[in-house]
Amino acid sequence: MKKVLFFAAAAAMMAACSNTEELEGFQVQKDNQETPVNFDVYAGKAATRSGLPGGYDATEGYGLTTNTLQTGRHSAAGFGVFGFYTSNSEYDTNSSTPNFMYNQQVKYNVGETAWTYEPVKYWPNEFGNAAISDDVDHVTYFAYAPWQKVTVNTGVPVLPDFSATSTDPAKAFLDDYLAALTDEKVAELLGYADYTAMKTALGDADAAAAVADFKAAQEQALIERMSDQKLNITQMTRNTASGDPVIKYVVDMHPNSSVDLLWGVAADSNYKGIKDKNGDATSTVKAGDPYIDLTKQGDVAGKVKWNFKHALARLNVQICTVVDKPTPGEGTIEIGTMGNGKVDGATKVWLRSIKFTNGFAQKAALNLNSDPVDASIADDADRVKAALPKWLDYDGSSELAFEDVILFDGLKDGKEGTANNLQKSEVPTGINPILTQTKNTNAGVPIKLTNLFDGALTANDPIFVIPDPNQTEEMQVTVVYDIETADKRLATKLSDGVTPGSTIENVITKSTGLTIKPGYAYVVKIYLGIESVKFDVQVQPWLVATDGTEVELPANE
Repeated sequence: MKKVLFFAAAAAMMAACSNTEELEGFQVQKDNQETPVNFDVYAGKAATRSGLPGGYDATEGYGLTTNTLQTGRHSAAGFGVFGFYTSNSEYDTNSSTPNFMYNQQVKYNVGETAWTYEPVKYWPNEFGNAAISDDVDHVTYFAYAPWQKVTVNTGVPVLPDFSATSTDPAKAFLDDYLAALTDEKVAELLGYADYTAMKTALGDADAAAAVADFKAAQEQALIERMSDQKLNITQMTRNTASGDPVIKYVVDMHPNSSVDLLWGVAADSNYKGIKDKNGDATSTVKAGDPYIDLTKQGDVAGKVKWNFKHALARLNVQICTVVDKPTPGEGTIEIGTMGNGKVDGATKVWLRSIKFTNGFAQKAALNLNSDPVDASIADDADRVKAALPKWLDYDGSSELAFEDVILFDGLKDGKEGTANNLQKSEVPTGINPILTQTKNTNAGVPIKLTNLFDGALTANDPIFVIPDPNQTEEMQVTVVYDIETADKRLATKLSDGVTPGSTIENVITKSTGLTIKPGYAYVVKIYLGIESVKFDVQVQPWLVATDGTEVELPANE
């Protein structure tokens, strides 16, 4: 059998920051005696999601922007801040503790057009232009998004509250998600042209019941996944721990509950602290670097300005079979024995497993104290762009090591995925998919792709994966798929152990040409080429013998 694997991959870089005119400066309190700690936020206009699982917004699509953090579906979560007060000493990555702020939630107050939090904290004021002390106090900040409520002495996420009166961000997301599942959308997901066609096929009452059942099933499944403490943000540094704050993360293979993770760096190089006793400015910060050892700002209206960057990569994988056609979308085909260039009704193409090598990790720990940007980069925008996340192994003790990531377990037993909660690779239906059997009768006929991660809102839903920012090797993909044909004339059985037929296993490995990097969106399209067995027949003509053609028995005398 001829085996062909075609790849098409597209990577679109995500924007680093939004336009500054979108941002509103603010002041938590106006007080001439004490200077409050103020925050300002830049968020990228990227085609990605963050803040809550799913993140779909009808007007903005899959995008975390300053607006969605301020007033969109992510506003209920906001972002989280860790603050370290070290008095006259410098921040120590091993011994300093979050004694100024611990996982402080910061949300946008629309009425005050301000980012607010409580209780309000004030800059240490031990030294200044008229101070008596010679000390210069320092505060160090780290930030991430989306904010995750945790038990402070363990750092373990608190289960979301989905009660009717809940103000939990997860409940707000669930309500928005279910509202997006309109009758028309559900009809489309159930395979009908529209809701009218669905009512024609089922009747009004049964169609309404089918929509209600679908939404109820989606709601229950999403609540279960959003309540799974072993996926997405699984733990963070507890409030008594010393050293850099670390957030543990496990990849969720379901688009509806996969959560983006961002970390904050200095948005520009304009932060200036108070002057020391010699008249020199202190704590000048460079764009793209962490906020280390800040001193009190001289301006009461000054702000700590964050630029949130994507620590993850966005990945969408689509796959289908291409029958009797040399290249997807090009040229003509040779009609197979069964005609029309499509798979015969007795044959199914099953995806057994797909393995990513040198692509991404399934679990890791994000150190919010990312490394400083190369000092030779001068421009602020370039510095922010160059900032990279610091991913460590899941224990947070060493560098991140790549591993093979396998989706599906290779068995069609209805129990796809692993049981250790680290993979969760089964598709929403709970079974390995039958790959789309594409009919390619003419050049230019669109190829219909099956989304490997198959979200409920759109066929193009992605998931978020953990990349190694220093990766140089190209990601490889190994696909294992079976071509099964029912045939009662055969003694062998299909994978169900009952139906007579033949099973052909295909194992193909190919490089994608991609190196997966944080902050990029990737679409990988996999075309599995299969070729029907064709026969041609020519009957050999009779040959005429030329020797000894006359025999006389008996001879006439």
